Amino acid sequence: MLEDQIRDWGIALGPFSELPLVGPPTHVGGYTIGPAFYWILWLIRVTVGPWFQNLPHAGGIGQAILQSMADTILLAAVWQRTRSIWLGLATIVLLATASLDLSLSALVWNPMVGSALAKIATALVILKWPERSPSRIALTTAIVWCAVQAYTGAVFVAIGVFAALLAGPFSRRDWATLRLNAAIIAVVVSLLQIPHAVHQVSTRFADSGMSEVADSIGEIVSGRQPLQLANSVAGYKEAFTFILVSPWRAPWSVWLIVLSAAIVASRFRHDLPLLSVTLLPQIAAVIGYAFYVGDFLDRYYYLSLMPAVVLTLTLSATALRPPAVARAAGIALLAGAVAIVPARTRFAGTLVRMPEYGALVDGSRELVRQARPMRAVRTQFSLPPTSNPQFIYEILGGRIDLASPWIGVIQPDGHVIYRDFR
Repeated sequence: MLEDQIRDWGIALGPFSELPLVGPPTHVGGYTIGPAFYWILWLIRVTVGPWFQNLPHAGGIGQAILQSMADTILLAAVWQRTRSIWLGLATIVLLATASLDLSLSALVWNPMVGSALAKIATALVILKWPERSPSRIALTTAIVWCAVQAYTGAVFVAIGVFAALLAGPFSRRDWATLRLNAAIIAVVVSLLQIPHAVHQVSTRFADSGMSEVADSIGEIVSGRQPLQLANSVAGYKEAFTFILVSPWRAPWSVWLIVLSAAIVASRFRHDLPLLSVTLLPQIAAVIGYAFYVGDFLDRYYYLSLMPAVVLTLTLSATALRPPAVARAAGIALLAGAVAIVPARTRFAGTLVRMPEYGALVDGSRELVRQARPMRAVRTQFSLPPTSNPQFIYEILGGRIDLASPWIGVIQPDGHVIYRDFR
């Protein structure tokens, strides 16, 4: 419950008509390019929120449900494509128990919504679900573009999904379907960008959105800055090893992915849609971030790419022959994934935690039961600077009144002591 969570959950508590036309602010200036994150968070609030008094952890539970839905669809996709329940389960265990992903999955935070939506779109492509009708092409496009609106870093997965939707008819030389799919993609993206366009018009284009990114690309294209390819590769390697390998340090593991990528490229060379959602997003990210003059140490930049990375690893096992060997490899991979779960879970418990939240909830409920306004709500324990001890109290119906003589001080055990300000 830091500044971002307080801001975003506070927005979701309002009516749909008052939601912003853009997404949350970005650390590189401006806002994400559409309101999909707030739409989804608002939907979570009205469906899950009432079961938990509309408190912030309802948003976390809703996002965890979304992540679980994405994992379930991906499990079905890998299982169907490989005909191996072992590889399907290994893929999901490796993804869902990755320490950073596990610690962030229930956090009210737009990168996690973007990552879940990108995973769903990837799974639908692997299932070949969009190929059955134009309406499914449109829905898959909408899902992956909402991922981009939620978190801009998902754009590399979107590139892969769009390429997959076009690759099938291209490989069949079905030009009519290719043109239709391209038109559907363009129309859906354009429609989803209408809120952002309205926002830009209403602000007279004063909010340029991802201006720093555009400036960075301009610096490199103009030659004023060199292409940051080495930094991009280093950032990818660091993110991969931290997200998927932690709590261990195994720099050599990235070469396992390189080897797996070569095997997948050879094994599925005739399956362009599959290659588009596994290898292409990773290649696009390395090239794309090479045009960014900035800090590559933020590992969450790459969270939406991790399904493609893990799929590359697990799909490479299908190249083993005879099939009995591939099956044994799938079982071994699952056994290895399960074996490292306890260590990953313990490490996740040290990341992005706020144990004081329970005391804040208990104390705020006690304050509300007193049925009298407070001058302020404080805590007897330290909170991060961007947190707000009064936020939960006000959600529960408590009222802050500067004329009140009472200050409620929440103790570490959740009990409250009252101080008279007079």
